[in-house]
Amino acid sequence: MTMLKYIFFLFLCCTIVSLKAQYTLFGRSGSISYDKTMYMKNIVSKKFIAKADNNSKTFFEQVLPKLPENAVLKKTLKFNSNETLFEPVKNDNLDQMVKQYIMMFALDFEAITLSNMTTRSFQRYNDIVGEKIIVEDTMKRIKWKITDEYREIAGYNCRRANGLTTDSIYVIGYYCNEIPVSGGPESINGLPGMILGLVVPSQHVSYFATKVELSNDVPMDKQRFEKSKVKRMTRKSMTDQISGVLSQHMNKETVQFIMELGNM
Repeated sequence: MTMLKYIFFLFLCCTIVSLKAQYTLFGRSGSISYDKTMYMKNIVSKKFIAKADNNSKTFFEQVLPKLPENAVLKKTLKFNSNETLFEPVKNDNLDQMVKQYIMMFALDFEAITLSNMTTRSFQRYNDIVGEKIIVEDTMKRIKWKITDEYREIAGYNCRRANGLTTDSIYVIGYYCNEIPVSGGPESINGLPGMILGLVVPSQHVSYFATKVELSNDVPMDKQRFEKSKVKRMTRKSMTDQISGVLSQHMNKETVQFIMELGNM
């Protein structure tokens, strides 16, 4: 009898260890820290100066030498089997002048994005110059082609995939099978594992994970999306509204770039 108890105890221990190992190997919930890198000089020279009229061009050319080569914003992604919540992280190390240029060029709205992989629903909370807007729409559908190229990101072996969004934006995603959740930064999704690296060449921006923390219980703050008094609109409606305002000060191509960046 004692021997049977001993064998049962060993079996129980092995089962617990095995379950923990499976959870570690295939994490379905947790949080990921990302660095969003915006290549400031490239953005301003290629998307603003190259497209500007003479008056605006002079102003942008005066600003260009004051800009850093790139600016890094901190983001975090909380996830479980069904949902992802992508949001900004306060970064006191970011130079105040750089923050002002990011706001001036409308390069980051500090939006909070909630995606539901089961219902394919998408919500994005924006606070644009004091006006609070929630964009409600379906998740982006992206045509992916998986390659045989790999790279390590945040300790995970990630496989490259080349994608094309419905609005014809070329993206490069690096996903890992160890986190079998079809999510990623912003609203990018659709690969057989979590996207830990994302590059958008045409917008001169990239997202790369710096830390992955797996956890059984990941709280997601959805209170902003539950407020009844916040204006709600589709992705197209928001694009039309903001484009109308920006078009008073910028040319069509630059406005399109800003909206593509904001709708990523």
